[in-house]
Amino acid sequence: MNILEEVKRIVKEECIKDTNMFTMAIYNTHLVPMVDYSKKLAKKLGADEEVVEIAVWLHDIGSITGNYGEYHTVGAKYAEELLKKLNYPKDKIDKIKYSLIAHRSSVKIPRETPEAQCVASADQMTHFNDITSAFNLALVIKKLGIKDSKKFVKNKLQKGWDKMIPEAKEMVKDKYEAAMILLE
Repeated sequence: MNILEEVKRIVKEECIKDTNMFTMAIYNTHLVPMVDYSKKLAKKLGADEEVVEIAVWLHDIGSITGNYGEYHTVGAKYAEELLKKLNYPKDKIDKIKYSLIAHRSSVKIPRETPEAQCVASADQMTHFNDITSAFNLALVIKKLGIKDSKKFVKNKLQKGWDKMIPEAKEMVKDKYEAAMILLE
C-alpha cells in the first residue's frame, strides 16, 4: 500500500462530505497547490519530502472534519491514529505531528525542523496563489460570525507573510504585493 496515496484518498473523501464547510475548494485551491509549494521548499531545505507531503495533506484535517477552533491539535491526533493504523514509522509520525501543531500561524510554537518550516510556509503561500481561496476564506469567516471579513483576510495574509521563511517569500513576492493592492 502506498501510504501517501492512501492519505490523499482519505483527505479527499473528507473534503467531499457535506459537513466540510470549506467545500472541495479547500482541496482544489489550498491543498493541491500547497503540495507543490511544500515539495519545492523541501528540496531547498533538505527536508524529508514524504513527511512534508503527508503533513500537507493532513494539516487542515481538523477543520475539514469540523473542529476549526483547535484544528491543529485535532489534526495531529487524527494523523497519529491514521498513520499508526497504516504502520507508518513512529519517528516520521512524530515529525508530521510536530509539523501540524506548529503550522498554525496564530500559535506561537517555533518551527525547529525543516519539515515544519515547509508546511507552515507552504500553507501561507497558497493564500496568495489564487484569489479564489481568499474569497472562500472570506465566506467561511462570515459564516463564523466575523463582521469585517475583508479586514480579517488582509490581516491573515499579512501575518502569514510575516511568518514565512525567506525562501517562501521569494517564491510568492509578486502575488503578495498584488493581494495587498486588491485588499486596500
